[in-house]
Amino acid sequence: MKRKGLFIAFDNLTYNPNIINDTKPSEVNGLEKKIFYQINTFKKYGFEMFFYNPYLNRNSLIEKITRRLPFHFLEKWDFDFSAINSFSFIYIRKPWFMDGDLIFTLKKIRKIAPSIKIFLEIPTYPYDHEGKDFKMLPLKIKDKLWRKYLFKYVDRIVTYSDDDYIFDIKTIKVSNAIDYELVKRKKILNSIDNSFNMIAVSSLYYWHGYDRAIEGLKNYYEGTHSKEVNLYIVGTGPEFVKYEKLIKEYDLENHVFLTGYKSGSALDDLYDKCIIGLDSMGRHRSGVSFNSSLKGKEYCAKGLIIVSGVKTELDLDEEFNYYIRVPADETPVDFVSVVEKVDNYLSSENIFDIQTKIMEYSKNKFDYEVALEPVKKYIDNI
Repeated sequence: MKRKGLFIAFDNLTYNPNIINDTKPSEVNGLEKKIFYQINTFKKYGFEMFFYNPYLNRNSLIEKITRRLPFHFLEKWDFDFSAINSFSFIYIRKPWFMDGDLIFTLKKIRKIAPSIKIFLEIPTYPYDHEGKDFKMLPLKIKDKLWRKYLFKYVDRIVTYSDDDYIFDIKTIKVSNAIDYELVKRKKILNSIDNSFNMIAVSSLYYWHGYDRAIEGLKNYYEGTHSKEVNLYIVGTGPEFVKYEKLIKEYDLENHVFLTGYKSGSALDDLYDKCIIGLDSMGRHRSGVSFNSSLKGKEYCAKGLIIVSGVKTELDLDEEFNYYIRVPADETPVDFVSVVEKVDNYLSSENIFDIQTKIMEYSKNKFDYEVALEPVKKYIDNI
């Protein structure tokens, strides 16, 4: 008999994973795809998976307001707790902020099923500095009030950081992941001209730090430079207008391109031009010193040389050569140095071989079935 797992997510989804076919979801956003692939990976491991969302189709104005209250019990989970003993494990994606509903529900589950294993995934840690808006303050207070009780009910925290413990709970360290066959580069380059094209794909928050890249390109073009370097910033978000002003102020309209949101073949066309992917450049601004970003895994599947402003898994792998780290501070990115390092790669290998090797590395390291293996091993030992 298959062991059963319950996957809980609090995100506002446009579909119910319990009824979606076991095929690649279409017309859903990146977060929804991630949830789908995580559930599907557990199924591939041989577990019978079920999905529950306390907030699915329950987003009235009253509910949205009460979620900001420190004590929030107006919205009860309509879950059949009598069946909880039939599950071997529960995998919970971290809610936006911890609250009393979560803690008291975990307490109830632990009382009914003492032997069930409970995982809580916290993708970004620490996360206290992510919301700078004053409206976030009540949620932050609520989170700090309730998260100190998690250790009583959670067996392991699944993290993309390099922390051994979070909130006094032992962690299972995993990498962010992608469906390699879906994401992989469509056209591998055979050669490049005298220009280096870079891409940065994100939702453009302050911690992505692409203002550092724009400042760096300003310095690069003001000095002696050997290559034309162009940057495509793909996405929309709070920093878009700021970037727009900087590009205009520094007269970089011919080298930095704000494309807005792109997906599908339009995004693939941009990737096909590029040999470098810019990971986050400002994670130090939100207090994060180690980051396993989803975009970094996508860049890898696209065969891109990765430039990062924060420590990642690639810092720990001495065998992976196509990775450039820049300081985790406010200094402009030194593109003279970046270009020199890329030139060194290209002096001994052609771009086709480089991109092929990076893609193969991605397949072996960051595909979902590989990335979630540490969680599977823990469950197998239950």
